Amino acid sequence: MATMRNSVKKGFKKAYGSKEGKELLKRFDEVKEQLEREIGALTQEEIEKSPVEASVNEWESERQTLQQEKESVKDQIEQLQKEIDRFPEEQKEERETVINKKLKLGREYSKKAAYENAYIQAIEFTTGGSVEPRQATQNVFSFVPVKMLPGEATPKEYIPLYKAAGERYGIDWFVLASIHKIETSYSRIPLMVSSVGAQGHMQFMPPTFAAYGVDGNGDGKRSPWNLEDAIFSAANYLSHSGYKKDVRKAIWHYNHAEWYVNDVLETAAQIRGSM
Repeated sequence: MATMRNSVKKGFKKAYGSKEGKELLKRFDEVKEQLEREIGALTQEEIEKSPVEASVNEWESERQTLQQEKESVKDQIEQLQKEIDRFPEEQKEERETVINKKLKLGREYSKKAAYENAYIQAIEFTTGGSVEPRQATQNVFSFVPVKMLPGEATPKEYIPLYKAAGERYGIDWFVLASIHKIETSYSRIPLMVSSVGAQGHMQFMPPTFAAYGVDGNGDGKRSPWNLEDAIFSAANYLSHSGYKKDVRKAIWHYNHAEWYVNDVLETAAQIRGSM
């Protein structure tokens, strides 16, 4: 039983990491206590015959339930986005109410995704196998950001990506560079996961990326952890948010705050002026 408990503990600690916060650690404790109760109810014969199978099966069931719940939340978010897009400009208060509902659901989606990932990693650690199906994501630690020269406003290596994405979707490339700088300091912040669950180089909430993410590098996959995909997806999202008609409004969709819009435009002007 001690071996099983240690395996589970390692699996969930690996999944949550050391900085995921009190809520995830609480979830780990709840699962661990549940497992310990189950272990206590097993006979010695059951323990010797299959010490982890029963719990792994239960984790897999929980994982599948979370996956279904995630899909339901994602559908709700997409419906709310359609409502937001249909609101006339004069109904600002009603529109703001729906936006807040969408943000709340986004946080719920991210929480469920974190729990699902914890179960996946615990199962994989305990069994030594892989769990399918699983979202294909690039390991953030495999990405090495380029070094910036003193006084360089934006990495020269990234400029062709900004320009290519901007040309495809009708977005000023220096606005894409500005968002990249503000969101992740050109992919230089640790982990690249925000406190509310935004992910990757351009900080997409998972439901938003599911709706607007594109394959930027032509490898047949979409991932917020892939730099090309993330930049092209940001351009696509800005385009769908009405960039050609109202630049400020489109940027506001990216992060619902006027200060954010101002920061993006000011930084974009600085980048443009430095060229």
